[in-house]
Amino acid sequence: MKQLTGVMDCFANAAKRFGLTISTKKTEVMLQPCPGSSPSKPDIFVNDTPLNVVDKFCYLGCVRSQNAQINDDITRRIGAASAAFGILESRLWKERGVHLSTESTGLQA
Repeated sequence: MKQLTGVMDCFANAAKRFGLTISTKKTEVMLQPCPGSSPSKPDIFVNDTPLNVVDKFCYLGCVRSQNAQINDDITRRIGAASAAFGILESRLWKERGVHLSTESTGLQA
């Protein structure tokens, strides 16, 4: 794990040269061990600040987990779809002024 800390130090130094900083509040570490192994949680630092070690996190709308299974991602997506349909139900499907007819109204573009 010391090698990874060294890589993070090099990355932080390179970012600093370009006027960038690494947000230690937003940066998290997730270890994906080989199946059947149970290594200890890594201690990764950026500028002497320890990074938070997590078992799962959301990246670009997808839930990534330490065990590389997709159950958490599927659960999140089903929840988001359910919320979207709930909004449609209250705003559109129960609206009395909305008709399901697809016939032409006689208007032309």
